Amino acid sequence: MLEDLLDRFGEGAVLLLAGALVGAMFGALAQHSRFCLKAACVEVAIGRFGARLSIWVVAFSAAVFFVQASIALGWLEVQDARQLSAVGSLSGALIGGGLFGVGMVLARGCASSLVVLSATGNLRAIVTGLVLTLVAQASLRGALSPIRENLASLWTVEGGSARNLLINLGLDASMVASFAAVCVVAALIWARRSAVQISHAQAAAGVGCVVGFG
Repeated sequence: MLEDLLDRFGEGAVLLLAGALVGAMFGALAQHSRFCLKAACVEVAIGRFGARLSIWVVAFSAAVFFVQASIALGWLEVQDARQLSAVGSLSGALIGGGLFGVGMVLARGCASSLVVLSATGNLRAIVTGLVLTLVAQASLRGALSPIRENLASLWTVEGGSARNLLINLGLDASMVASFAAVCVVAALIWARRSAVQISHAQAAAGVGCVVGFG
């Protein structure tokens, strides 16, 4: 079916439509589930593992399950994906992750929640998201890119199997998918005990599945 769509409408049009569908699904599910990485991190920081963290764990576990199950069933091939095949940077991940975390707390929202809030007309989220986008573009190809490249080169990891955590741990996709499925069930039970509405927990699982669709 996908090949027929590509032949009929072209790759650009199909990718545009797929991106719009994935974005709409993510926005609707994230809004309903109240998914927010910042809120989950705050709960961890104050030592109160409650509803917002359970929502994040449901979404994360569902994403791992959907992706690894797709790999195990042969629906998804990731060997040539840039995230695995290209040279990686642990220094970039550590420094960038730290900057992202600090900025996320100061901005009162992670990037995904800012996008969702912007769609509701929240002016603060719109301005913050615009600043985030401009700085990200400047770091990727603009004035800040030399600094990013220097920091990223401090600690690199070769592409291929060296970046594949499953290979390094001696695991395969089916084993990880099975473990993730158990985590999804456990996270749903945790969310229910944290007084999370069933529809919110289901929407959080949908957020994770959207990763696989993407």
